[in-house]
Amino acid sequence: MRLRWGVLGTARIGRNLFIPGVRGSATTELLSVGSRQLTKAQAFATELGIPRAYGSYEEVLADPDVDAVYIPLPNNLHAEWTIKAAHAGKHVLCEKPVARTASQAQRMADACAQAGVLLMEAFMWRYHPQHARVRALLDAGEIGEPRMVRGSFSFVIAADPSNVRLQAELEGGSLMDVGCYPVNVARWVFAAEPREVIARQIVDPKYGVDTDFAGVLVFPGDRTALVDSSFRQAFQHEYEIVGTEGRLVVDSAFRPDARPGHIAIYRAQEQRSEEIAAADQYALEADHFASSVRAGRLLAPAENGVAQARVIEALYASAADGRATPVVSTV
Repeated sequence: MRLRWGVLGTARIGRNLFIPGVRGSATTELLSVGSRQLTKAQAFATELGIPRAYGSYEEVLADPDVDAVYIPLPNNLHAEWTIKAAHAGKHVLCEKPVARTASQAQRMADACAQAGVLLMEAFMWRYHPQHARVRALLDAGEIGEPRMVRGSFSFVIAADPSNVRLQAELEGGSLMDVGCYPVNVARWVFAAEPREVIARQIVDPKYGVDTDFAGVLVFPGDRTALVDSSFRQAFQHEYEIVGTEGRLVVDSAFRPDARPGHIAIYRAQEQRSEEIAAADQYALEADHFASSVRAGRLLAPAENGVAQARVIEALYASAADGRATPVVSTV
């Protein structure tokens, strides 16, 4: 039986990316969408062929046929609706990052654990086959021991006060929107958590959010990561892994969309590249979530977002006072 989704809200990422991905999923299907305006939910459902439309998020959670909810709401609403979904007995796929602070993320994870449902952070990039190939290359020692990760994600955003990315009260900003991706990559590459971070940010005086963010993450074993994000730089999304014997570069790392993936491999004086077949990473994410639900636990490479939130919180703290900030684990 397919896992049946309810969607909270009519966000663009749902319309353009997640819902088309679910249509390509082998194990899940769309059942309902909710909005705070019934007419908006109905129009969304009609446009996208979703069977049920509700005039509130609560009605989606009350639907006994909904197995799981996808939450693409503004960042400041993630905790509230994840916890309400848990209380309603629904599994939760919450858009990244699940929270800006570790304590908030932990409350979300605890609520889901207590309710016996899964919480998965929606970092869809983790399920694209190009990254499984990167992992295989690393495990085979292709570049020796990984010592450094560099990751960037940026694009130019129009000055628009209605854009949720530019609203401080909705927890917008470039780190929360796209900078979290290279942070996530670094943690994935090293399969570890950073000990401390140091960061700098440029905050727009009109909007009160970071339009540019840069950070250094220091991992155990004297390994490091350099991450940056921006709303004022040309579109790019890539990461590089530098090892003791070579390096890997993945361009179009986070949004390859319908294009093939590419991995450039540099070793000594040799260079080669591999093309990875195009894949719908949102469909793969939905299928992975369904597999995790069937297993009763998050299957690798999924995570619930608590560890990621610890790093984000530390980065913002460092950017605020200019000092190196430890990443504190409560585990």
